[in-house]
Amino acid sequence: MPSSSIEINPLLCPLCHKPNGCAYAAGKPHTECWCMSLSIPKELLARIPDEQRRKACVCEACVNAFNARGAEKV
Repeated sequence: MPSSSIEINPLLCPLCHKPNGCAYAAGKPHTECWCMSLSIPKELLARIPDEQRRKACVCEACVNAFNARGAEKV
């Protein structure tokens, strides 16, 4: 099985590759994270590449863009 050459950075959004602002990945309590105050659509989470799921969080900008555009591509 080929190994993945993608380096996963938990501080970067897996969709836009910009800082995701994840408090938990930065070593803070998860309760301090921006994502605790809003709902992240399952359709958006499904766009995260398989190898990055549960390893890097989507950023607030991608969530807001998805919500503004609906199911269109972010």
